[in-house]
Amino acid sequence: MDLFDKVNEIAKSAVSKTGEVLEETRLKTQIVNDEKSIRELQAKIGAFYYKKFAAGEAVEEEVAEFCTAISVHLANIDEKKAALNAGKRNVPEKEEIRSDDIIEMEVETCEEDEEPFV
Repeated sequence: MDLFDKVNEIAKSAVSKTGEVLEETRLKTQIVNDEKSIRELQAKIGAFYYKKFAAGEAVEEEVAEFCTAISVHLANIDEKKAALNAGKRNVPEKEEIRSDDIIEMEVETCEEDEEPFV
């Protein structure tokens, strides 16, 4: 009976530890979800103030500084996209290479080499 009592005690301990781990995991998941919600709400606040700034409405000085920085970044993005689009127009169309063609090229190269693993 002593062995049975020890096994029973170990099983109860394992169940207790499992419950603790599950509760800890549940709480950590809820914390992560709450933090994600906060970030989403902060982004919405930022978008709200940026829309006001872009529409010419008055915003606090600190907010105006952030909005100005956003406008600079947006202008940079537009310039870079224009450069990419201009570059695409100047690049001649390339012949499409299929993966089957690459495999055939590799096979031909290997067959021509006398000792490929030297």
